[in-house]
Amino acid sequence: MKVRAPATIANFGPGFDVFGMAIDKPFDEVVVEEFNEFEIISSGYPVPNGEDNIALFSAKTLFKMLNIEGGLRIKLKKGIRPKSGLGSSGASAVAGALGAAKLLGVSNDELILKAAMKGEEKASGEPHPDNVVPSYYGGFTVIESKSPLRVHFVDAKLRGVVVLPEVEIPTAKARKILPSMVPLKDAVKNIAMASSLILALKEGDLETIGRLLDDNLALPYRKKLMPWFDEIRRVALETGAYGITVSGSGPALFAIGENLKDIGKTIVEKFEELGIKAEYWVTKTGRGAKT
Repeated sequence: MKVRAPATIANFGPGFDVFGMAIDKPFDEVVVEEFNEFEIISSGYPVPNGEDNIALFSAKTLFKMLNIEGGLRIKLKKGIRPKSGLGSSGASAVAGALGAAKLLGVSNDELILKAAMKGEEKASGEPHPDNVVPSYYGGFTVIESKSPLRVHFVDAKLRGVVVLPEVEIPTAKARKILPSMVPLKDAVKNIAMASSLILALKEGDLETIGRLLDDNLALPYRKKLMPWFDEIRRVALETGAYGITVSGSGPALFAIGENLKDIGKTIVEKFEELGIKAEYWVTKTGRGAKT
């Protein structure tokens, strides 16, 4: 069984731990086959090959949830750079859980996602679903609740540019830096932006979507890990971007506008001026995990 799970833009502006969008590239791919024990072989970006591998852990978790003994061999082609902010661990978790589910004849979405969220928890310390859910379903998703899992879907079709600098920001570190309480005015502002963003997505209003790609809950604190963000944002807006946001916990950035290649190229050049290598690619709202 071959399964492909896409990268995601989580948080998506003001939607901390709530909004997420699948993109069409990059993606993780696994080939899963029946075996007498659990084994994984990986290629592409380097990841653990033992018990700490998220794809293998999620697959084993599904077996345990179903009280099934057995095993499988996973061949993982790791196409999403770890610690990039693009849902790398979430995609591996989805690919492993879904691959195991297909071999076992399991079609219960919530059960598969629970196994994948356990994998996400192992990677980041918390079972947050804002990467796992859009990678699984595709499109733009809104997490109402994770226990029980309640998901809403927004029919949004976006094109944007992803810029990925050669900087690593572990999700666990990015979550640890967040305060347990925030000012009321910041919470109110985020509610206003998030509500308005959903309406703008439904209407396809790119300029308004761009203006609302901001955040008062996590970004002000996480910028300590990304001291270049304000300068990069300024350059992006001057080049014609309608807005730019940090993908997940960073360092990847996602911008929308008209001349996406020009925006991506200019941001990469600015990173290089700052002594940081970076790459960019144009992408769009993507499909979910598929076999």
